[in-house]
Amino acid sequence: HTTRRGPEATSRIAMSLPKLEFAKTGRSTCRECGEGIAQGVMRVGIEAFVAGRVCDCWSHVKCSLGAMFLEKCTAARGKCKATDEPFKKGDVRLAVCSKAHKAYYSMAGMGDAVRPIVEASEGEYTASDITGFLALSKEERAAVCAAIDVKATASAKKRSRRGSDFTIAEVTMAAEKDEKKAAADTPASANRRSGRQSSAVSAPPAPATPAEDEEGEEAGDSDGLTEFERQREELIARNKARMAALNIGTLASEVATASAKPANGPSQRGIGSKRKKEPKEDAGPPRRSLRGQKIAPDATLAGGVDYERRDGTVILANGMYSGSGTRSDSPPPPSRPTGDVKLNSVNGEESADEAFISFLRDTLSGVTAASSDFGDGVTIKHDRGSFTSAKSLVGAKIKLMDESVAKVVPRGVTHLDLAPYDPDGPLVAAAGDKDGNVGLWRVDYEAPGGADDEGDGSDDGVLFYKPHGSYICHLKWGRGGLAGRLLTCAYDGAVRTLDAEKGVFTELFVSEDEDEFSACDVTADGRTIHLSDNVGNYHVVDARSGKLTSPVVQLHEKKINTVHLEPGAERVVATSCGDQTVCVWDVRKCGKGAKPLSRLQHSKSCQAAYFAPNGSGELLTTCYDDLIRVWRPKSGADAGSVNDDPKSCLKIKHNNQTGRWVLPFRAVWTPAGDGVVIGSMRREIEVFESSCGKLAGKYSDAERMTAIASRYAVHPSKDIIAAGTASGRLHIYRK
Repeated sequence: HTTRRGPEATSRIAMSLPKLEFAKTGRSTCRECGEGIAQGVMRVGIEAFVAGRVCDCWSHVKCSLGAMFLEKCTAARGKCKATDEPFKKGDVRLAVCSKAHKAYYSMAGMGDAVRPIVEASEGEYTASDITGFLALSKEERAAVCAAIDVKATASAKKRSRRGSDFTIAEVTMAAEKDEKKAAADTPASANRRSGRQSSAVSAPPAPATPAEDEEGEEAGDSDGLTEFERQREELIARNKARMAALNIGTLASEVATASAKPANGPSQRGIGSKRKKEPKEDAGPPRRSLRGQKIAPDATLAGGVDYERRDGTVILANGMYSGSGTRSDSPPPPSRPTGDVKLNSVNGEESADEAFISFLRDTLSGVTAASSDFGDGVTIKHDRGSFTSAKSLVGAKIKLMDESVAKVVPRGVTHLDLAPYDPDGPLVAAAGDKDGNVGLWRVDYEAPGGADDEGDGSDDGVLFYKPHGSYICHLKWGRGGLAGRLLTCAYDGAVRTLDAEKGVFTELFVSEDEDEFSACDVTADGRTIHLSDNVGNYHVVDARSGKLTSPVVQLHEKKINTVHLEPGAERVVATSCGDQTVCVWDVRKCGKGAKPLSRLQHSKSCQAAYFAPNGSGELLTTCYDDLIRVWRPKSGADAGSVNDDPKSCLKIKHNNQTGRWVLPFRAVWTPAGDGVVIGSMRREIEVFESSCGKLAGKYSDAERMTAIASRYAVHPSKDIIAAGTASGRLHIYRK
């Protein structure tokens, strides 16, 4: 009796059986070995409930067969996935696994489930290779072999010649047609095919006579194989011939080769490209305590530690210095460079440094000469029409390209800027990182012939320097009186400018009290530096003399994150702090006991506060409460201050929860002052309209920007956005 399956039953079986197909893309991963499954390679999938949804779990054909196992039911629980019949205690069942997920099939259903997978193994696997096979009885092993080891149907061969994928359900339906045809054959022909039937379980073979056993033993001794092993070898040979006839292996390899793509990943341009890693220094013997070494304690250490320095060394109570396991009467070397620092790059050779300095001189000489005419009281005029606007950025359809991504600094980018001087000149990007490194990148640089073989660091136009000893808290190309110079400030308490004419990082100011500067800004004439530190103090420094112009005053009780002068008259300064406030101060009245003109209260820590560059007096703040705010200026007698009414400001909802490993977002203005640029936790760059808070555009490239960008800069006159990530890479979005 043959059971006829209707369309609904066939559809149900197709949904419950494993899937066998050529991988459509190269994105899937084998659940067993953990390696990727290349496009065009045969894969096996089973449905499983993962992360609250039903999905296909994929495995390599060989990995899937290796994970299968046969067992006997220890209790009457569960149903066969193919026949939907319940298992009885003692029944033989087959488990198809995908890591922790299992699908069980009875003796009547395992042929439909596993037969095509065995065929796809190109003869390397048979029923006897499945785990648990040898633990079954002789009759049960024969039944499993009859259910699984079958020949391919004629229709399956035709589909393979056409190069099309086939599913287990299709092979099952074709095998049923073969069963009907076999039932009409003579008993003798049916017996000859009994070892290759597709799904019906064959009856146990009749017991052999003593004479047949003797003949079998003699035959087995003649070639050293038992009858079972001989049958297995015949099955392997037949399966290999069948797969060769179907040409599946060749077709799969051709498809995989044709669709092969280079592995996606972060760009290797810049300081990470073609560099030979220096061998790791020998760590030396393991550190052991004096007690473990059976050495008496040092009496000079009985007084303990007096205090710890910024660089990790400690001052003992007896006045000695201690650090890195050693003690000395002499002070440790300074944790930051002292004096002017020459432009000797870390990753380049002397020839590359000379060529880069020459380039900077030629590019910035005219701008630097003009800055000397910038006198006191002169302000920078802002012509909104000549600056990059949010509308022009959106209309330009900027994007990332392979040559627009490079690793510029070794650690995460903390600040970056684009040289704003010549709209038609070369594009130069600068970035600072967490370790005090400053990287310079000639974005449009093309290496001359043979430069790739020199390995001097100039092949990608990137060189980085070490002018500071710790976290860069400010980096900006100067304008007005500092035009042509790059201003940098760091936690090491030093402020420097890159002077291309002299080929050095000039030291403008160094704190004598080991202050850790956290924010910085400079007036348009380049003569006054406004600094803040990690304990809320405010410093005003004369850049020409390198001395404080007034005593240090405490404006906040916690770290000040940003300091920004209002463009134009520069009479007010905004400070953002971790105490959940942004304050606007009168620069002329920032003495002891100073009170803010406006106190803008937030619900969580504020990471940034920047005045609009167009002189409108609007203030942009970024807060951990998932809001970007645009505060409007007050009018009338309170001109110069900001309206501190929370209801009056524009609120833009934005996910600012960057977590522990990504620097906090800091929204910045577009140069025209009509838009806001900020990163996204979805690895995007977003542009909002500052007038209404509407999202004007967003930019992303999953293949080229593989990390979250938390620092950004917009070119003043070109439709270009630069984004920096925690990997030290800069991504230049442009036309």
